[in-house]
Amino acid sequence: GIPRISTTSALHSKLNKSLAVQNVQLCSAVAMKDKQISLSQDNCENGSGALFSNLFSGMSLHTSSSLGRARQATRERKRKVYMANKKKKEERLRKNPVVHITIKEKQEMLAKGITKMQDWRPKDWGIFPSAEDNFWCSYNFTEPRWPLTDALSFLREHYHPSMLNDSNAIVRVKLEFDMKSGKQGRFVDAFNKMVPMMNGFERGVSEKTVLVFAKSAEAAETATQAGAKKVGGTELIDDIAKGKVDIIDFDYVLAHEDILLDLKPLIGILRDQFPKKTLGTVGTDMAKLVKTFSNGQYVEVEKPSDVIGYNNDPSYARCEAMIGRLQMEDKLIEENFISLLQNMMEASPKKNTGFITKAEIFVDERLKKKMRVHHDLIHDPLYTNYLKTKQAATA
Repeated sequence: GIPRISTTSALHSKLNKSLAVQNVQLCSAVAMKDKQISLSQDNCENGSGALFSNLFSGMSLHTSSSLGRARQATRERKRKVYMANKKKKEERLRKNPVVHITIKEKQEMLAKGITKMQDWRPKDWGIFPSAEDNFWCSYNFTEPRWPLTDALSFLREHYHPSMLNDSNAIVRVKLEFDMKSGKQGRFVDAFNKMVPMMNGFERGVSEKTVLVFAKSAEAAETATQAGAKKVGGTELIDDIAKGKVDIIDFDYVLAHEDILLDLKPLIGILRDQFPKKTLGTVGTDMAKLVKTFSNGQYVEVEKPSDVIGYNNDPSYARCEAMIGRLQMEDKLIEENFISLLQNMMEASPKKNTGFITKAEIFVDERLKKKMRVHHDLIHDPLYTNYLKTKQAATA
C-alpha cells in the first residue's frame, strides 16, 4: 500500500528546524565582532547544529558595527561630493549671478518701459568706433566720442535762447569707474573725495574762507594768489596764541609741511581745525590745497545695487560733478575737467590702469542725450586703437 508519514516524525522535523534557527541566531549574537562564524557540534544542543555547521561555515555575516562603519564612509563620501558641487555652484553664481524677478518687480519694470534686465555698462556692438559723417547707422557704428570743446559747442547750441533757453546753465559730467582691485573677486569700496576746481564759478554754494600757515615767501605768495583769506608764518602763530586773530572767522586751516612742527602750541586752540595729513589739510602744492578747500567740490562715488531692471555689477560705480557754466571759456572748463579726472585717479588701485572707463557731459534731463567725451586719462581701448590706426593710415 501507500506509505504514510507518521505525525510524530513530522513534529520532530519541525522541532529540529526551529531549534536549528534558534541556534544560528544564538551563535551570531555571541560572535558579534567576527566576520566568519563557524558552528560546531559541541556548541549546539541535540546535535541539530551539526546539520547547519557546514552550511554557514563559508558565509560572511555582517554585524551592526560593521554596517555602521560602512554607512559612515558612505555619508562622508556623499558629503564631500555635495560640498564640492556647492562650491562650484557658488562660484558659477558669483561670475554669472542669476536675478530672480518677482511679479511686482516685473510690473514696475513694465511701467518704466523695461522689458528685460539691462547691464549698467551697455556694450558697443558696432564694428567701427566712430562715424566720419553727421549721419550714421547705429548698427554699424558705436557711440561717438567727442573732444570736450566740440561737446561744449553742441550743448551751447541746444541750450540757446531759441531752443531750451538756458545759455548759462551749469555743465555737469558723469564718470563711470571699474572698481576691480588687483585680487580676483575683490572690488574697491565706494568713496568720497574733495576735488579742487581750479577756476571757480557760481553753483549755489558759498565760497569757504581759508587760513594758511607757510614759512617761505614763495609758498605764501602762491596761497594768496589761489584765494586764501589770510596767510602767515611764525608771526601769525604768535598772533593766534595771543588772541589777536580769531580762528572762528575761518572755515579751514591749512599748512605747508615745513611749518607743521611750529604749530604744536596751537593744538589746544585749533582743536578739530588743526592741520593734519590724514585730513588732507597739509601739503606742498599750496595752490591745489587752497583751491580744494575754498572752491572745492565734494564728489561722491556710489555703487548702485538692487536696482529694478538692472543686473548687479559689483565692479560698476559712478559719480556726477559740476565743472563750469556754458558761458565760461572752453579752456577754463577743460582745466576743471582735467582736475576732476586727476583727483579721481588718485583713488585708483595700483594694478587697475583702466579706473575711469567713461565720461559724459550734460546739463539736465531736458536733453536726454549725453555727450560722450574722450581724454587720455579715460580708459577706452576701442577708441584708442581706432585713433592709432587712423594716424598710421594718414602717416
